[in-house]
Amino acid sequence: MVPASTPLAPPPSDAAPPSDAAPPPGSDTLEVGGWQFVVADGHAVLPEGMTHLPDDAFKGRTSLVSVALPAGLTSIGSHAFEFCTSLVSVDLPASLTSINNAAFAGCSALTSIELPATLTSVGHSAFAGCSSLVSVAFPVSLTSIGSCAFWGCPALNRVTVPTTATIGFGAFTATTVLRLSPASMRDLQRWYEAVAGALAYKRCRPLLYGWLERAQTRLGSYGPDGAARQRDLEEFEGDFAPLA
Repeated sequence: MVPASTPLAPPPSDAAPPSDAAPPPGSDTLEVGGWQFVVADGHAVLPEGMTHLPDDAFKGRTSLVSVALPAGLTSIGSHAFEFCTSLVSVDLPASLTSINNAAFAGCSALTSIELPATLTSVGHSAFAGCSSLVSVAFPVSLTSIGSCAFWGCPALNRVTVPTTATIGFGAFTATTVLRLSPASMRDLQRWYEAVAGALAYKRCRPLLYGWLERAQTRLGSYGPDGAARQRDLEEFEGDFAPLA
């Protein structure tokens, strides 16, 4: 027991609290809006509990390749990913309602984006200059697309936008915009899902038939005249014949 008059030894000077620990080699620790997270090899996973990604959060971070946003995120701030020229993948959470101005502007490696069903607004220049963008799926809940939102996206040939959404000036440049009612868009989505299911079945059908054929062969071998059944019967009779 340490006497009361003896002061306790201070902790070692090199013992830092866990939050101050150095990130693994090849990674960086960032602080965005009071939240800390690690970016490793160009991949970032934002912490759960974050509901708003602040303005300029990753602006100009050219090494960022992909980002996983938290499930409860509702809005992405202005210029949040602007000029992240290596960004190829971003999973937008189902809770997202707004993408603000120039949020993904200049993300020239981004090829496709699926906007969640809860999204209502896309800010001006939100995806401007995404020169590799070829596919955007708009939800029926969308109410507004800002001016120049998809300006400078030459690979984006065709999009479908609900008639209930307003489209700002110059939102699309060389893109064919099909306007459908929300009900028609839902029907179209169901059709796409049915086609995807049919194509998946077509791809899997040969494998399914092969599996059924093998299963039938194995089951048949245990039928009344099957080879496996006959083999087991002979072994059984051989084991118990001396007892008869």
